[in-house]
Amino acid sequence: METDITRGVPAALRRRVDGILGRWDEHVAGLVQTLVEARSAEEFYDAERAVGAGSREVADELVAAVVEHRATTVDHVERTRALAHAQARAAGLRLESNGPRPTKVRLLGGKVVSLRTLRLRPELGPRPGRKRGVGKRGAGGAGVYPALEEIGVVGWSTPALRFSVAREVAEASSVSVAQESLRERGVELDEKTTLRLTYLVAEQALAARAELLLRAAARPPTEGEFAGQRIVACVDGGRVRLRVNPTAGRRNKKGHRRYAAPWREPKVLTIYVIDAEGERDKRFRPVIDATMGDADAVIRLLIGYLKLVGAGAAAQLTLAGDGAPWIWERADGIRAALGLPVHRFEKVKDWYHATEKLGTISAIPKWTDAVRKAWLHRVEQALHRGQLDAVVSAIHKLAVGCRAPDVLQHLPYFDENRHLLNYPAFRAQKIPCGSGAVESAVRRVVNLRLKGNSIFWLEDHAEAMLHLRSHLKSGRWDDLVRTVLRRPSAPVLQRAA
Repeated sequence: METDITRGVPAALRRRVDGILGRWDEHVAGLVQTLVEARSAEEFYDAERAVGAGSREVADELVAAVVEHRATTVDHVERTRALAHAQARAAGLRLESNGPRPTKVRLLGGKVVSLRTLRLRPELGPRPGRKRGVGKRGAGGAGVYPALEEIGVVGWSTPALRFSVAREVAEASSVSVAQESLRERGVELDEKTTLRLTYLVAEQALAARAELLLRAAARPPTEGEFAGQRIVACVDGGRVRLRVNPTAGRRNKKGHRRYAAPWREPKVLTIYVIDAEGERDKRFRPVIDATMGDADAVIRLLIGYLKLVGAGAAAQLTLAGDGAPWIWERADGIRAALGLPVHRFEKVKDWYHATEKLGTISAIPKWTDAVRKAWLHRVEQALHRGQLDAVVSAIHKLAVGCRAPDVLQHLPYFDENRHLLNYPAFRAQKIPCGSGAVESAVRRVVNLRLKGNSIFWLEDHAEAMLHLRSHLKSGRWDDLVRTVLRRPSAPVLQRAA
């Protein structure tokens, strides 16, 4: 019998869906009865969870029916076969058919579906060397299933499951915590599968980012969601320990080689909008991203994002950061890349970093605490009022005797960067005097997920996690999902391109 839900669905699929819904009607009646008869909070809790589990089960059955229909119906298969061949030809690649091959698909609720559908592989031609045995993938990889790839089924998983797993791993403090959270929703995954799906999403997301920023570099930076606004951009570094696996050397009793674990500095950026009073405008979501690359890499990333959000048409762009020279050596290059006039571009050194530098200087003389606090208070007040001559003079007076070299090494920070420390002018313009936004981003993106006792990362895995977590913490996770899903997903075609 045709229902409103199945109207317009092919007859064979409609019959299957109606059967699933019929079984669910009987099941849900029993669950409702259990809820009605509950006599304690504990009984109601168990019944409520049973309803949730049943809902996920029926949802998976419905999705499984549709996936199998699309993967085996001749019209769908032939149409997607023709599309895959066309995409391959455009990429300079030829595909050959392996015929229907068995594969598995894991669904959002955890159900695994086994089915057979057409698989295509690249034509590689004759290759020298020994003949490969059955199941050896070779240079062409595992091939592609065009009917499944069209709906985003790659890596033996549906897109909703893949992104759900990646989100949990990016949010949780560890993979085991993410697995527990997924288990609460009825999704049982081992650690290897959890990480495989997460890094598959990250790989696609990083490729999408590269394409997006490449397009941004080729267009005038005058359009975007922040165009016409007052924008603040900040960059800073964090700390992460990498695991560098050796390729040679002696092994221990367990057969492992001793690996190196150097500290590396991931670079974090954030871009946000401020209102007329200099406060963050909450109508605009911030942009946060990070990379394991060097200073030039993060500046390229920053320029790309600034172009994407329309910073070239900003009413004002403020670049804020701490005292790291690599930031300020590249500041004018950022302005030039955006085509901003000088009067719409401001550079600000973080106030708290400047006062911390004064604290370091005050610790050099062998003063009592009272004398040190009095000197600090006097010099900080001068800095707050913009009296840089007084600050420089006070530092000069400390540079006497054997302590002179220790004091003078800090003098250029204030003497050569006066335009970055003009705090009265910044307050008058209602722009931030600090880079607290990026300090917060470093803590949320890096410190709370990638940094900790006995935590080590392979460099490409650290890059992946930084990108995923940055989008999660900036409220732009759905943007990442949509950007990835709009790209061609076939691995063979991506490699050819």
